[in-house]
Amino acid sequence: MHIVVVGVDHINAPIALRERIACSTRQIPQVLGKVQQTVGECVLLSTCNRVELYAICSEIEQGRAALLHVLSEARQIAYDELASHCYYFADEQAVTHLFGVTCGLYSLVPGEPQIQGQVVEALEIAQGGGYAGPIMSALFRAAVVAGKRARSETAISRNATSISHVAVQLARHLFPNLHEASILLVGSGQMSELAARNLCDNGAQRLVIINRTQTNAVDLANTLNAQHRSFNELADALVEADVVISSTKAPRAVITAELVQAVMQKRAGRSLLLIDIALPRDVDAVVGDLPGVHLYNLDDLQMEVERGIHLRMQEVEHVQAIIAEESEAFERWLASLSVVGTISDLRQRADEVRQQELARTMKHLSATLTERDMLAVQELTTRLMNKLLHTPMLRLKAAAVAGQGHVYAEAMRYLFDLEEHDEANNHRNTGQQAGDEADVRGSRTITQAVARS
Repeated sequence: MHIVVVGVDHINAPIALRERIACSTRQIPQVLGKVQQTVGECVLLSTCNRVELYAICSEIEQGRAALLHVLSEARQIAYDELASHCYYFADEQAVTHLFGVTCGLYSLVPGEPQIQGQVVEALEIAQGGGYAGPIMSALFRAAVVAGKRARSETAISRNATSISHVAVQLARHLFPNLHEASILLVGSGQMSELAARNLCDNGAQRLVIINRTQTNAVDLANTLNAQHRSFNELADALVEADVVISSTKAPRAVITAELVQAVMQKRAGRSLLLIDIALPRDVDAVVGDLPGVHLYNLDDLQMEVERGIHLRMQEVEHVQAIIAEESEAFERWLASLSVVGTISDLRQRADEVRQQELARTMKHLSATLTERDMLAVQELTTRLMNKLLHTPMLRLKAAAVAGQGHVYAEAMRYLFDLEEHDEANNHRNTGQQAGDEADVRGSRTITQAVARS
């Protein structure tokens, strides 16, 4: 069986096509239901910049064609048109690709954190409808582990890469206790809203919004649980503010040098941070020369954005190393599944023999043993069985990881007279595991991932 993925993203497909293929949360189960009729387990990841369909297929090329056909029909896009913009990966490349996606390596903004939550949501939807079985579930959980490692062990997500994030970063630099700072937003457009939401996400609690159109200021203030004031109160609001983020559509400066000079005289020496994200500029450039005033405009912020992206890109190599480690761990776990059937049958045969011999012995000893003694004997036989089987099972799984599992599984079946078992399709059994103990680091990683998710 093979892991196959087909997908489109912002690099390979125009936005018009991505709009047509994108699936809402309610539409995803419908697509997965059609996929499951053709192949095995499946998960659909649909975001604003990518749509990817992952599935377990018996053959790579047939599986790829089947997935394309389902997407084409479900989203009413011509097969040839869709195929010309899709990318395809199978097995190890599919695993590595998903891990890279979850780490944010292929996002429009490298390292952005939203994709990790979207991967989790995609798995939850697939599991909720019974479309994701043991392989897809383990794959996506391992991808989340890789994403968490990338964001905690590298700086791939630590440097601001948007104007609004840089603005917040500047505010936090001058006011580490952002929840205590008074923040004034001048303007209520999209840029102001983005900045306001980022500020709230970073702990800001005292927001005041001013806009020439009062109703817009009121609407945004109600959305963010902030205060609003009339534009005529701009001077008073500037006196009270610690941080000012301005983004209006005014044709000329609304915060002039004269206004700020008067404001600073009333601030009792308190410094003022002005972040001008408007074009044309809202704040007179001369304001930056006034004592106690820190002024940043779009050019200043854009330089920080570019610096942030550059710093994130320097982390790519470290992230790729994490992806390689986690991919190898998953592949080792996946390979060990090929002998699960033999291990399960061996344990069952050993336990049958144990119980038979235990029952025969207990017939002669039951009269002389207490109930506690009998339980101790049962526990002793179980421990002996587990210890005897432990090393053979570990070595059988290790052989599977090395590609020799079928050889040793056949030998094990011959030596212990076990029934023949279709190891190739063993992983379809959702109730089976790779063994009672992990023999490789990868198995432990996946087990921990499952436990944490």
